[in-house]
Amino acid sequence: MSAVYDPAASTITGVAPVSGATTLNTETLARALAATPGANAWEVEVLSDEQAQLYVIGDAVESRRTVVNRSSHATIFNLHAPHASGAEGQNGAQPASQAMGRAELSLLAEDAANPDRLTARLADGVTMASLTDNPPYTLPKPSEYAFPMPPLVDPVLQRDAAGALDRARVQLEVAVAAQPNVSLSSAEFFATRRERSFRNSQGVRGSYQETEVFLDLVLIASDRGNSAEMHAELKRRRLEDLQIAGTVAAYATFARHSLYATTPSTARGPVILSGEALANFFSPLAFSSGNPILTQTSAQAAYQHLSRFSVGDFITGDEPRGDRLNLSSDPLRPYGVRSYRFDADGLPATEVALIENGVLRRQWADARYAAYLGVTPTGQTGNLAVGRGSASLDALRALDGAPVYEIVSFSAFGPDPVTGDFTAEIRLGYQHDATGVRPIKGGSLTGNIFTALQDVRFSANAYTDGVYYGPAAARFGDLSVAGS
Repeated sequence: MSAVYDPAASTITGVAPVSGATTLNTETLARALAATPGANAWEVEVLSDEQAQLYVIGDAVESRRTVVNRSSHATIFNLHAPHASGAEGQNGAQPASQAMGRAELSLLAEDAANPDRLTARLADGVTMASLTDNPPYTLPKPSEYAFPMPPLVDPVLQRDAAGALDRARVQLEVAVAAQPNVSLSSAEFFATRRERSFRNSQGVRGSYQETEVFLDLVLIASDRGNSAEMHAELKRRRLEDLQIAGTVAAYATFARHSLYATTPSTARGPVILSGEALANFFSPLAFSSGNPILTQTSAQAAYQHLSRFSVGDFITGDEPRGDRLNLSSDPLRPYGVRSYRFDADGLPATEVALIENGVLRRQWADARYAAYLGVTPTGQTGNLAVGRGSASLDALRALDGAPVYEIVSFSAFGPDPVTGDFTAEIRLGYQHDATGVRPIKGGSLTGNIFTALQDVRFSANAYTDGVYYGPAAARFGDLSVAGS
């Protein structure tokens, strides 16, 4: 459904289709794709979103909006003779006699409402798909089992998203008012109610509803003419999981500490990552393309010969000296941000233990790369569940001669997805030494995710950011801090 802006109502509303027009839905698109020459296989997904938005500047509401959007994503597969005589077969085998190309299209309501236009768009998709050569594979077929039903809907947001955001704003104001020398610079609340529908050419079909709430806030701490800000972004399924009072208290403390934080000294040795920083270490991006651990545990990396290790290997190369990593992909976790009923290929959500006791036990595989490797597909990754250790925070912070740095927030954390190397600027941290504790900021942390896990101790207490579920802190034995 297309959208127009109504300035009088400060609302974006969907435009009703004209009488007799074809609506944007999976059935309409499935019929059109089935009738498209050269569309040998296909997938289609329709998303219907209604989003309440609330913008706050200081202690005043800047604007409220409601956005309604209906969109569709179609993937078209075309079987054809390979363009090059030397085209490789699966996994580098003999040249294949047939290739399969794919093309992805974003379709609008205007496309569905005009049969000639829709026919032309789909034909263009077939042409694009016919230009690429990939090994063929079969799309998922219907399962004898029903899709799982993890809870994904917050009844509070489902019932009245706009009203819920107004109440959340009041909670935010109260929480900030309780913090000395801290004020709210700005905040943005988005609450989304979504329905997802899917269908493919093999007969897989399904739909489900979900909710999502996003909070972006900036707090400013001031003291004696100096000021420092702290920025936080939170995404959850349920409003209550934002934990507004606790979140404000934590980030207000960070903002006050930033006022007198100093650049760390250059050193190499033990470094603790806690809270947000540790979640970024394991899940720097929600998608596997930017996540070294998920990249290296994927069937795609194995097929493309990019894997650093094979099933049965320690992911650290050498045998770990500290705690051993246990990590699972869990799309079934109640109200997890990356929870789902079925993935983008129509595969049912499945919890998969990827790493056990530091050893790669199984690669996660979407439909395509599972077919290429001849393994059972697991579906796309979900939330990351990391096993906790037995150490207390005090034990992790204990001195052993050299100072211990603890980092709570990075300005950005973007490791190389293949090598695992990273250099990340320190937004805020703490130096623990014989004189006590002092805040630090600036400088950078350098290391490698896989070698860092050779010597690590995990805390017993837990932390989550909605995607990462695991220990609240981890002490790595040998990382480098570059500072003054």
